[in-house]
Amino acid sequence: MADPVKNSKGSSANSKAATATSNAAKGGAQRATKAASETTAAASRTAAKAGEAANSAGEAAKKKGEAAKDTLVSVGSKAGTAATVGVTAVKERKKITAGAAGGLLVLLAGAFALGRRSARRSAGPLTRLTDGRI
Repeated sequence: MADPVKNSKGSSANSKAATATSNAAKGGAQRATKAASETTAAASRTAAKAGEAANSAGEAAKKKGEAAKDTLVSVGSKAGTAATVGVTAVKERKKITAGAAGGLLVLLAGAFALGRRSARRSAGPLTRLTDGRI
C-alpha cells in the first residue's frame, strides 16, 4: 500500500517544482519583455541618429550647391565683362591703334633725341648759336 507520508512528500516536491517552473517562466517572460523594450529603444535611437546624419548630409550638399551656384554666377559675370571689353575694343579699334602708334612715336622720338644729344660734341656758345657755322 502506499505510504501517505511518502505520497505527501512527493506531491509537495512536485508542487515546489511546478511553482519554481512557473516563477522561472514568469521571470523569463519579464526578461524577454524588458529585452524587447530595450531593443526597441536602441532601434529608435539608431533611427534618430541615422535621421540626424541624413539631415547633416543634406545640409552639406545644400551648402555645396549654393557655393557652386555662386561660382557659376561669378564666372558668368566675368565672361560677360570680358565680352563687353572685347566688343568695345573692336568698336574703338581705330582710336586704340592711333593711341598705340602715338605712344610708339613718342618713345622713338625720345630715344632719338637722347642719342643725338650723347653723340654731339661739345662746342662753345657762339658755335651753338650759329649751328656750327662759325
